[in-house]
Amino acid sequence: MSKIIKIALITAAVSAAFMLVFMQNIQKTEKVVIVEKDIPAGTVISEDAVKVVDVPASAVKPNYARSLSNVVGKVVKEGRVRGDFIPVEILTSKDSQPLGPDHAVMTVSVTSVEAKTLQSGDTVSFIVFDQTGSKVLDGFKVISVVKEDSDKASLILNADLNSAAQLVPYLKLNSFKVVRR
Repeated sequence: MSKIIKIALITAAVSAAFMLVFMQNIQKTEKVVIVEKDIPAGTVISEDAVKVVDVPASAVKPNYARSLSNVVGKVVKEGRVRGDFIPVEILTSKDSQPLGPDHAVMTVSVTSVEAKTLQSGDTVSFIVFDQTGSKVLDGFKVISVVKEDSDKASLILNADLNSAAQLVPYLKLNSFKVVRR
């Protein structure tokens, strides 16, 4: 082979390697908890059953657990298999009471400032706003508080079906304020 062809081939290979490394570095990733070994429903999650990995940001939903502290010691209400992500709404504390037939679990996105003073077991109310004014919806029990990043958090709540149904339209409009009771 001529010297020019060899140089061209080497240059192409080096360029391809640099491009591959560059493309991998610009793809945004996020940390997320995945299941390391199968977890049956009703099981308390141990530290060896889960791990935190970086995955492409496009594959991560906002309700996925982001750190081991969000899941270790919690009970899964739905079984998970190796490689699964863990949605925070399927987690509950090991000392929480099972849901009755007239209750639901719901996830509410809030600011980290609103979530800062809340913890599992607290009762919260929502002040909701619309064109006619405001009203208070009571009786939401905090199952867990999940910090998503420095600005956002999620509250996992146990609520009776009627209160949950009343709150949902305000959640969609983001016209509510959380109040600790």
